[in-house]
Amino acid sequence: MIVASHNLMHARRLDALLPHHLALRDDVGLDVLCVQEDVALGDTTAADRIAAALGPGYAVARAAEAPGLAVVHDTATAPVAPGAVRAVPLPRLGRLSPIERLYIAGGKTKQKHALLVTVGHAADLYLIVDAHLDTAGDNAHRAAQVAAVAAALDGSRFVFCADTNSFTWRRARHAAALAELLAPLTALGAAPPEAGAPTHFFARQREPLLTHRLTVALGALGLDLPRAYDVVCSNVTVTRRGQLETPASDHDLVWAELAGAEPRP
Repeated sequence: MIVASHNLMHARRLDALLPHHLALRDDVGLDVLCVQEDVALGDTTAADRIAAALGPGYAVARAAEAPGLAVVHDTATAPVAPGAVRAVPLPRLGRLSPIERLYIAGGKTKQKHALLVTVGHAADLYLIVDAHLDTAGDNAHRAAQVAAVAAALDGSRFVFCADTNSFTWRRARHAAALAELLAPLTALGAAPPEAGAPTHFFARQREPLLTHRLTVALGALGLDLPRAYDVVCSNVTVTRRGQLETPASDHDLVWAELAGAEPRP
């Protein structure tokens, strides 16, 4: 099974992202695509447009309690059983700092949820988790959000797909910080995270807030802090991993191929 994760940057340049989704389907395969920052586009949504572009065999699973998250899936290889979609509340940040209010839309904290979707066939089920951890707050807060997800997994064969927003000022510290953030999942048998190539680039943010425009300007001057935010983390053996550069989003797409075996010991 091929599972991918992609933050769409609120679908501001969706038409330029679709060819990457199609290329992944054609070159590698694509059974499940978890998206973050799904938005309404007229009478449809970004995730629905992705499913339509991928073909008639794809559908979208979502929960009203988890806006912005959606799981695009192949209905033949990764069908969703009735009632197999739910949302899990994540710890809410108490307040924003004055600086955080400058780059968080609305200037207030929000209650976030993770989207949990069970896909597959009776003898080969996976619990897909789609999450977008808080941008505001620190890595300890985001680790608490991961712990809330871990508590809801109930011994399942799981795949955690997320924009973790794991940030460190020092790049040399980033791999350790990401490992600490995902520790609740590795304690359940998930493979240790790989903080390899950066997946998030401030210089590619094409969003309306002044702070976003400033980061683009700084990026044009060669000043950026690229980090590996995006993960596909599973307690099922991963046989291959990949990353697609998607300049029309501030996040690259990441994917993993799962062996389809029993959970890791």
